[in-house]
Amino acid sequence: MNKLQEADERIGRYFTGIFQLARMLNPRATVTSVTRTRSEQNKLYAAYLAGRSRFPAAAPGTSKHERGLAMDIGGLQPAELRYLGAVWKRWGGRWGGDFRDPIHFESKAGT
Repeated sequence: MNKLQEADERIGRYFTGIFQLARMLNPRATVTSVTRTRSEQNKLYAAYLAGRSRFPAAAPGTSKHERGLAMDIGGLQPAELRYLGAVWKRWGGRWGGDFRDPIHFESKAGT
């Protein structure tokens, strides 16, 4: 759970909670990304634009990952991600499954 420590303090405990729930559903769940540098985001965005990424990537400067306000969870089945997404939205977050990125969990706009 080291990557969870990268999260902005306003959202970190919620990321920890949703990840603990993910691990209860599937012990293979992993946090694949929390905070990214502008350079990392640039590479992901370029790969997305070139069609080399399964998941969409936001343009550099617009990703909540760059501010520690987003988290990606890997190792889960689609049904598990949908369940977590529903819980995350009930907690007030925004789930990437609503915009073709089911592994993505982020804070609401402005946070």
